[in-house]
Amino acid sequence: MLQMPPIHGPDVGNRPGTRFQEPRQTARRCVPFCRAVVVVAVLGFVATPARATDLHYTLMSPSFGGTDSVPYQLEQAQNALIAAHKAAQTAAAKAVVTADPYAPLISSITSQLTALVAHNIADKIVNSQNGDAGTIKSGNVAITYVNSDGQLSVTISSPTGSTTLVIPTGD
Repeated sequence: MLQMPPIHGPDVGNRPGTRFQEPRQTARRCVPFCRAVVVVAVLGFVATPARATDLHYTLMSPSFGGTDSVPYQLEQAQNALIAAHKAAQTAAAKAVVTADPYAPLISSITSQLTALVAHNIADKIVNSQNGDAGTIKSGNVAITYVNSDGQLSVTISSPTGSTTLVIPTGD
């Protein structure tokens, strides 16, 4: 650390703001640091050559010889969606004309019967005792349940996948 000699003189203690304070030493400390910063900056500027690069433009559209096919694929997908929407509108217009007047009644009865069957199956599974297990099949759907160790495990399997539920029974 740099030590400065004490400043002596007749008016050192009489100047406002300097009484009972040590003289400032920051000016002398800053000079070597500032010189080092300037030297490093100059060397960095001189040592790094200025470089210029060529500008390259890459064509993006395959219509103009580019390689990015995403915009083209998005346009094709949008055209396919528009065509499918128009086809669905046409089919819906035809279906309205030839709709069965009893279709809502048939749909309602079917959904009510399905709900009753589902309720009966759920009651059988929930009311099973510890150690009970079973499988219920209907078409391509299989419901397997196992009640053991205070947990009821229910697996519902269909051609599209399976779902497993684990329910604590409190036994």
